[in-house]
Amino acid sequence: MLKNRQEGILNLHGLWSMAALLFLFLLVKEVFTLFGYSLRIGYLNLYMLAVALGSLVNIRLLRDYANDFNELGWYRTFRLSFQQIIRIMLLQLAIVFVMKDTEISRLFLTTYLTASFLTLFAMNKILPRHLCRLSFKTQTIPTLIVGSTESLSSLQDWITNKADYGIEIIGYVPGEGCPPVEDRPIPCIGSVDDLGKAIERHRIAQVVIVPNALSQKDSKAAMEIAQRAGCRLRIYNNWQEDIQQRMAIEHEGDYTFLTYENEPLENPINRMVKRTFDVAVSLPIVAFILPPLTLLVWAVQRRQSPGPIFYAQPRTGMTKRTFHIIKYRTMHATDDNARNVAKQATKGDSRIYRFGQILRKTSLDELPQFINVLLGEMSVSGPRPHLIDHDKEFSEKMRVYYTRHFVKPGITGLAQSMGLRGEINEPEHLKRRIEYDIKYINTWSFMLDLKIMLLTAKAIVFPPKSAY
Repeated sequence: MLKNRQEGILNLHGLWSMAALLFLFLLVKEVFTLFGYSLRIGYLNLYMLAVALGSLVNIRLLRDYANDFNELGWYRTFRLSFQQIIRIMLLQLAIVFVMKDTEISRLFLTTYLTASFLTLFAMNKILPRHLCRLSFKTQTIPTLIVGSTESLSSLQDWITNKADYGIEIIGYVPGEGCPPVEDRPIPCIGSVDDLGKAIERHRIAQVVIVPNALSQKDSKAAMEIAQRAGCRLRIYNNWQEDIQQRMAIEHEGDYTFLTYENEPLENPINRMVKRTFDVAVSLPIVAFILPPLTLLVWAVQRRQSPGPIFYAQPRTGMTKRTFHIIKYRTMHATDDNARNVAKQATKGDSRIYRFGQILRKTSLDELPQFINVLLGEMSVSGPRPHLIDHDKEFSEKMRVYYTRHFVKPGITGLAQSMGLRGEINEPEHLKRRIEYDIKYINTWSFMLDLKIMLLTAKAIVFPPKSAY
C-alpha cells in the first residue's frame, strides 16, 4: 500500500514537471519571438518532444529518491535537478546533431535549459510534500504499532517520514514484559490481550508488528487478530540491529529469504566493468609514473634511510585469500621495526624517516599497489586491507568486520575518500570505517568509483589531519 502511494506521488510529480517544462518552453519561445528572434517552428516541435521524453525518463530516476522524496535536502535536490536537466539537454542536443540544425538559437536553448533547471529545483524542493497532502488529506491510514518502546525509537524516522503519505500513528501496544512509558509522544493504548478491542475502538486500518520485540506467542496472536479485523499488516524487520548490517528480502519462486543487502559486484558484467576500469587506470601509472618515482625514492632513501626500496607485507584480500601488498618503504629498515610490524604508525612516529613522512602524508607510498591491481589481487577502489593481526583484532570488536572481504581490497576506499585515514585508536573510528566499507559493497557503481577517485585526489592535494 505505502509503496503504491509513493510510486503514485513520483508519477504525479513527473507529470507535473513535464507539464511545467513544456509550458516553460512555449513561454521562452514567445519571449524570444517578441524580441525578434526567428525560430524554426518545425524543429521546435521535435525539441518539445525531447522535453516530454526526457521528463518521462526522469520519472524512473525519481525512484532513487523515493524513500525521502518529500523531504529532500538542498544538496540532494540540486543533484536530482542536475541529473534531470542533463537527460533533457542530451536529448535536445541529439536533435541538433541528427537534424543538423545549425539555425537553432544557442541562446534560446541555453536560456530554456537554465530556466528549466531552476524550475525543476523549485518543484523538487516544494512540490512533493504538497502533492502528498492533496492526495492523502482525506485518505489517512490509522496505524497501530505492536512492539516495545525501544522499537518505537528505531521506527521514529519512518514514522516522521511517512506522515505525509497519510500514515497516522494512533498509538502502540507493548508486548508481555514491556511496560509502557508515560512520556512517549505516541500513547500506549492497551496490551496484546485486548488488541482486538483497541483496533475496533480506534478504527485501526494498519498494524505494524515488531516480532523481535514480542514473544512468539504474542507475535502470532497479534498477526491473527490484525488479519481477522481486516487490517493491513506490516512486519518490521529490525534484525539488522542484532546482525549489525542492513538486511534485504529476496524472493526466489515460493521461497523468501532474509539476506545481506544488495551486492552489485556479484553481477559478472559489473565485475568486468570494474576490472576494465582497474586496468585502464593502473596500467599507465605502472608504465609511466612508477619508474621515475621509484628512482626518486631510491635516491632519497640512500641518503636518509638505506635499505630496500619496496616493502611487501601479507594482507588478506577477497574471500580472505592472502597476498603481499607492495608499498614504498617509509620506515627505517631496522630489526626492531621488522619485529613491530603490527604496531600502527602514530603522529611523530620515530620509525618513519623524513621523506617517508612525505610519502605517507601524500599517499605516494601506496602507488606501487597498482602492481597488485594489475595482478588482480586488489582494485583501485575498495575496502583498505589491514594487517592480518589487525584483521583478527578488529573482527573481535565488530562481528561484521569480515563482510568487507566480499570484494577485492582497494588502494583507496569510500572511508578513506571521506577523510578516515591514519591509525584506528577508538571503537568509533573502526565502526565508521566498516560502515563505509559495507555501504561501498552494497551500493557499488562505476560512478561511485569515479567519485572516490576524485575525493582521494583532493585528499592527496589537501591531506586530512589523520594522514601521517
